[in-house]
Amino acid sequence: MKLDAAARNLRVLLRADSIIAEVRMRALATRLALYGLAALVAGFGLLMLDASLYLALSESWGPVKAAAATGGLNLLLALVLVGLAALVKPGRDLDFAQEIHKSALDALTAELKTAEQDVSALAYAVRHPLDSALPAVALPLITGLIKALRKPKA
Repeated sequence: MKLDAAARNLRVLLRADSIIAEVRMRALATRLALYGLAALVAGFGLLMLDASLYLALSESWGPVKAAAATGGLNLLLALVLVGLAALVKPGRDLDFAQEIHKSALDALTAELKTAEQDVSALAYAVRHPLDSALPAVALPLITGLIKALRKPKA
């Protein structure tokens, strides 16, 4: 039945949408975890590297240049980690799910167009019962009339 196929296509469409959402959420969770790790590393890096590098450089460069150098290195490390987090992509699962989504949507559209035509034909038959019933009644009557006229009279 046409509605069964439409319901099946609708289920496939909803399943593809849920897979797409799941893949995107996994990529987002991974990206957020890496951003959090970058923030944590940057925080600890500010404490430890700043202290050690500042003490090492303050003797030769002075306190101002030593503080600027340690801050710049910490920012550079944080930028590298943010760049790594930006490189995380969803993968092939998303492409596959989007392809299934598109094919299910196309099939659902085709099924609904066919169902619309069937409903239109049924509505026409209900609105104009003689137009739809006339061929079904007239054909046997005409056939019977032709047979009756062909029989030789004895």
